[in-house]
Amino acid sequence: MPQRASGSERSHPHPGHVAASVPSAARDSGEYDRTIAAMPTYQADAIVLRRLDYGEADRILTLLTREHGKLAAIAKGARRAKARSAGSLDLFARSRMMLAKGRNLDVVAQVERRGDVRHISGDLQRTAYACLVSEIVDKVLEDRHPVDEVFDLVVETLDRLNAVDRSPRADSAWFLMRILDQLGYLPQLQDCPGCGQPLPEASAWFSPLLGGVLCKACGAHDQAGSALSVNSLKVLRLMAADDGEMYGRLRITAELLDEIEDALEAQLEYHLDRRLKSLEFIRSLRH
Repeated sequence: MPQRASGSERSHPHPGHVAASVPSAARDSGEYDRTIAAMPTYQADAIVLRRLDYGEADRILTLLTREHGKLAAIAKGARRAKARSAGSLDLFARSRMMLAKGRNLDVVAQVERRGDVRHISGDLQRTAYACLVSEIVDKVLEDRHPVDEVFDLVVETLDRLNAVDRSPRADSAWFLMRILDQLGYLPQLQDCPGCGQPLPEASAWFSPLLGGVLCKACGAHDQAGSALSVNSLKVLRLMAADDGEMYGRLRITAELLDEIEDALEAQLEYHLDRRLKSLEFIRSLRH
């Protein structure tokens, strides 16, 4: 299962802080191929979560893989105009990769692209929500700790964000509820976490500190939460029940999404004990 992220960034080193294991002199293609051939290799379904320009032509990637979890790898020569991997290593792209095991950093040896992300990369709002997915996964997963459910969730979410007939806000909200569930922080929506009393189907108050919806009496003493209409509460309950089919049929208004996003984003940031940079940008787009 994903692990709760600490308040320190030290447990998740930035990929730019990792030294490449392949000598920088290995630029000639023949020498490079011989270097790769001498290294043990493995296969992985991989999604590019982050990438960082490195040296003159390379990129260091943070990858989410089904088989090996989150890992860092270097793509040698990826920034060259004629690179064979052009497009396959775009942000959020999914590929079947062969990676060579390096001493400190694995090396991308072969890439076979699967699908595309052109509707994400060509749309600012969709890109922003994809960045949010990437940032959250990068923060909550330990290195080389595979979690099939999280990998499948990310694939599903990116596919939805890439579909032009879908609402990126609604799909992002669904992702937030599901990742909270994976982390063990699913909000309490049936009984008040303050007093334990069953909650009526009425407007209410959401408390990230207590982890759920408060009754009217308990909500009167909470200053850090946000208001929920009765319809927002109904949608949140549907989401918590993992009823994706029904959720997909809903046409959720912008006003309801504001309340739903406020609650889920606050819940996640509270438990991560940090502000998410992607969320700050997304919030600026809403206003």
